[in-house]
Amino acid sequence: MSRNSSIMRKALSENAVSMETSEATMEQQYKICPYGCCKTESITGYVFHKGFMEGLYSDVRVNAFGKSYKLHKLFLERSPYFKSLFGWSTDSDSEESGSYEINDVRENGDGSNIYTLSFDDDEECTQKSFELALARLYGSANIEEENKIPYNMIAVGQYLAISDIVCTATDYIVKQMDMGNISENLKFATANNYGSASERIIQNGKGILCADGWEYGPAKWDEIPESVIAEIVGEDYFFVPTEWDRCIFIIKLIERRLMVSPTDREKVKLLRKALNEKIHFCHMTPDQLQELELLRDANGAHYINPQVLHNALWRAMQIKRLVLEAPNVPQLENVVTNPVPPTEDSVWYKVPQKDDTISGLPAELDELLYTNEPTISNNQEALKGDGNAKSTQGRHIQEQDSLKRYCWTKFPSFRFSVSFANVSDLLPNRRVYAKTFWYAGSYWNLYLQKNRISSRHSYQVDVYLHRASSSSLSSPPKNGLVNPDIYADNINYKTGPIRYSANSSLETTNELETPANASSLSTPIPMKPDSDSGASSMDSTRIITHTDQNELKEHISEDPLTAFSEMSISGNYNEMSPKKMGYTNGKSGKSIPGTNYEDHRDSIRVYFVIFTPSRRMKPTIASFLSVPNDFSRSQSWGWKSNSMCVFNEDGTFPANHSPHLKFMIVLGNV
Repeated sequence: MSRNSSIMRKALSENAVSMETSEATMEQQYKICPYGCCKTESITGYVFHKGFMEGLYSDVRVNAFGKSYKLHKLFLERSPYFKSLFGWSTDSDSEESGSYEINDVRENGDGSNIYTLSFDDDEECTQKSFELALARLYGSANIEEENKIPYNMIAVGQYLAISDIVCTATDYIVKQMDMGNISENLKFATANNYGSASERIIQNGKGILCADGWEYGPAKWDEIPESVIAEIVGEDYFFVPTEWDRCIFIIKLIERRLMVSPTDREKVKLLRKALNEKIHFCHMTPDQLQELELLRDANGAHYINPQVLHNALWRAMQIKRLVLEAPNVPQLENVVTNPVPPTEDSVWYKVPQKDDTISGLPAELDELLYTNEPTISNNQEALKGDGNAKSTQGRHIQEQDSLKRYCWTKFPSFRFSVSFANVSDLLPNRRVYAKTFWYAGSYWNLYLQKNRISSRHSYQVDVYLHRASSSSLSSPPKNGLVNPDIYADNINYKTGPIRYSANSSLETTNELETPANASSLSTPIPMKPDSDSGASSMDSTRIITHTDQNELKEHISEDPLTAFSEMSISGNYNEMSPKKMGYTNGKSGKSIPGTNYEDHRDSIRVYFVIFTPSRRMKPTIASFLSVPNDFSRSQSWGWKSNSMCVFNEDGTFPANHSPHLKFMIVLGNV
């Protein structure tokens, strides 16, 4: 008997293997006749029509939406919900799961059970979505019809625990989401807790808002949930030209909501909190801070707590004193590194501890940015064989340490954003310079160039952060192009916040004028080559590796404006000329208001992070993190990457891609 049992088990095992291996071709065996004369219906079609549509040989009935469905446990059990339902005791007259009620479970005359389901508590669960979900269990997915009602499909798929329905509908919503329908999608996701589906919609919506939201103006944000807005408008990766623009934008958002409900302060509570806690006011001028202190809402209340503005002014003075009294060494010694994180009640700002690139949606960036690994394994790999290998700060690379470290500073980072125009049409090896900003006694500029990689027959974009010398500010660049201000006529600059007095009466609705000597963040300063700059040399470039060798961090010692001193502005290429592209050669410079001191140190230590909306996986955001590096005057640090853009073979962007390239920059003296 034991031998027979063994033979039987072996036969069953072989049969199971045979069935498994033939499963992939079974469908073809039923559908394809070698002579072309047979028209046998496929198994999928037969099960759907005879089983689901006609209810042939059904062994269970489900009543829902006023209709009775003759179904089969064999197929329904593909849903964990129905599998659990069938396992429950039928002794109870009423069962409940979440917000859905099973009002009746009883036996039919033929011995099969009848289940009556009620979906009254969720209007998103409709009869059509329920039937489409049942059809899925019978092997027939009608994606075209499902895409017409994605919200309903998520609701019913989530309840019936049919994950592929939820994922398909979520993916459709995410891929179709833009500034035209984003508010509707976000309201659906925030109002209904559908688990990962809601979270994916929210995070993708945040990615779109971070990349494109500001340029559409505050009116487009009217229906977007306040909780979502409050979580992104203060983030480093939110695209907005300056900190002043960020502040005014949030004030306008609050203003518009109060126009609808003037007395409903809870409606703007989260926005007020973001305005008071997430803006880096210390990088604004005293005139700007005074202007903000005068602004009140429709109820006569300050938008910003005056004490917040006073503290910002004091912090700006601390930064000034720290810079002016510093010895001629790069570091300011204002970074705290500790295995113990700072207390929750203290204000602190993270500093990158490794050179890295990270791409993801906002929630992923929040989790992965500024992680505390002490060294970079990729740098170690690249520097093997060099006994004197050094890190980007010039310090010897240390061994991996399992101890977590937290690195932070009490001073907020300086933030600005740049959109380079018509990068798609930019000539190869031609540099484009954004306007210059003043921060903590130094002048900073972002520039990029598009390069052709002959070995790969492709193109890549290089982007650099440059510390300019004050002597290079009075003349235009001899070679290279000045990026045009494509947002000069943006809707955000048409009008400013309404001016209300303390007694809530309207004073004026004119545009908010930035004080004449206030905007240290809005005046472009053309740059010129330093007279003592060295010639361009390949030896002047240090390469620091990155994860997959597609992103390289680069250090340029000389003033980048001298690198193309022998090149003509107009090339012999067929691409558009600078004038047609909107570029201009630099104009004579003028000093930036508010720059009342200069950092005279030969070298300063600065960390920076460059964010850019991904072109490969929208709407994710790519980030390039750089640990504190030493910047001499007229020195640049940056990244060479082929992941910032997607190019055609001729170096242009695909037809459905924006011709402009956005960057959000964060930097801080340490």
